[in-house]
Amino acid sequence: MDNLLFAMAVLGFMAVFVDVGGIHSDWHNAFDIFYHVCLVAFLLLFSLRAYLDHFIFNKKRDRWLSIIEVVFILVMLLAQSGVFSLESITSRDFLQLAISFIFLVEISRRSLALERLNVNPPLLFIFSFILLILIGAFALMLPISTYKGIDFLDALFTSTSAVCVTGLTVVDTGTYFTQFGQNVILTLISLGGLGVMTFTSFFGFFFKGETSFRNQMIYKDVIGAETIQGVFSAIIKIVTFTLAVELVGAVILFFSLHPGDIDGGLGERIYFSVFHSISAFNNAGFQLRADGLYDKVLRWNYPFQLIIALLIIFGGLGFNISFNLVNYFRQRVRARVRQLIYLEPYRFQPWIINLNSKIVLTTTAILLVFGTVVLYLTELNGSLNEHSGMGKWVTAFFCSVTTRTAGFNDINMADLTHEGIMITLLLMWIGASPGSTGGGIKTTTIAVATLGIYHIAKGQSSIEFGRREIAMESIMRAFIIICLSLIVLGVATFAIVVFEDKMPLEKVVFECFSAFSTVGLSLGITPQLTDLSKSVLILTMFIGRVGAFTILLGILKKAGSAKLYSYPVENVIIT
Repeated sequence: MDNLLFAMAVLGFMAVFVDVGGIHSDWHNAFDIFYHVCLVAFLLLFSLRAYLDHFIFNKKRDRWLSIIEVVFILVMLLAQSGVFSLESITSRDFLQLAISFIFLVEISRRSLALERLNVNPPLLFIFSFILLILIGAFALMLPISTYKGIDFLDALFTSTSAVCVTGLTVVDTGTYFTQFGQNVILTLISLGGLGVMTFTSFFGFFFKGETSFRNQMIYKDVIGAETIQGVFSAIIKIVTFTLAVELVGAVILFFSLHPGDIDGGLGERIYFSVFHSISAFNNAGFQLRADGLYDKVLRWNYPFQLIIALLIIFGGLGFNISFNLVNYFRQRVRARVRQLIYLEPYRFQPWIINLNSKIVLTTTAILLVFGTVVLYLTELNGSLNEHSGMGKWVTAFFCSVTTRTAGFNDINMADLTHEGIMITLLLMWIGASPGSTGGGIKTTTIAVATLGIYHIAKGQSSIEFGRREIAMESIMRAFIIICLSLIVLGVATFAIVVFEDKMPLEKVVFECFSAFSTVGLSLGITPQLTDLSKSVLILTMFIGRVGAFTILLGILKKAGSAKLYSYPVENVIIT
């Protein structure tokens, strides 16, 4: 019965997908009949499942969920029949809403049954991205998504760029896509930034409220949790934290805009703020202006740029780091309050900020300062020339932030000096932090590798930081990720150079670094690329988002048990 309901939900949602997209507008009557048949079938099956859960299987939570689904379908059918109505909502809208809700519930329930699949968690993570990219590509090809239509490869490129939160585009987002198409891109950014499995598990846990131990183990690997305790509470915190930050960011962005900055009325200004808040926090870099933040209206709006930069930093730190910081400040405030109100002695709790947070915060601060100062010095008489005073520093700071996987541009990228391009390549390659919405090899990778080189050069057998010793497994993983990233970048650059023999090497290298690190900055060659080069960038963006090491973990099976023997150790001459 569960399989039948899931299959019907998928089929019904596909019908809604086609109907809303306007592929066959003359099939409306057939769609209405199909919707009614589906809802009646769902009504009967949900009622039967509620009966079985209550009297046969004694599943109280599932029983109440089935009852809620039955009540919801009845309400939608009554609304569709005209018993009560809302302005601007047609009867077909009620039917489509009901089908879509049932699809969300059923796919969320399925996300809590992953233990039935004998697949490595990395492969599940990879397949979820592939599925989301394909769905997004077909959604962008719908007639309702664009003004002039779009071919499959360009739709696939845009969908991959959105899901992988890159921001590279072959067409202008603000003018080529309709409001519906922009909403599709926004949805892909949100799902891709956090991972589609995170969202489905969030709703699945909300609807079902329980899951197996094996399922918690799978999601522990997916979200990068250290323990299985509180895996789903962590997922709930991730989703709510994301929505809260994006909402606050949208409100502040709205008030940083002047009434005449955005064409249209209040609604367009609100949508502009929401779109850029979500895009910034997810380090996506999609923008609604053809020139991005270099637009003549936004170019000198420094408060707007600073809010975008803060959203990028928050999204790039990683959720574990953000929660660790929140816990730290909460403990400090609580201790001070008890000291003032209850006259208790101040109790300092050490090690609230863990090693991972210390490395990420230290590395992020160093990169921000380094990038700001170097870009200011190298671009002072170049791309920063049209700014003055503090405007130069704000713009340099914004460039230092956005080059690390965000992809917003508040300067003309064609005006970058050769030195500025080199620094941008370095910052793009390093990227954001693990467990975040950003890409790159990650801040912890470059930090651990640098510490490893320093300590090994000093002849030390262990690598220490913050009165903690870093595990050798982390050191090995850091160097593996660096090597794999250079291999992918080398292969992608070589392939595009072959396909684009007249394209300047500097621009090709910049494009490949931007795609792999999911940045989205470009020197202006993306729309000019051939289909083969676009395909290379699609693959590069995908590998950069899911991680080359994650793909290897998914393909190569882990050993079933530890070896009971070891060979003699012998040194290999390296230098």
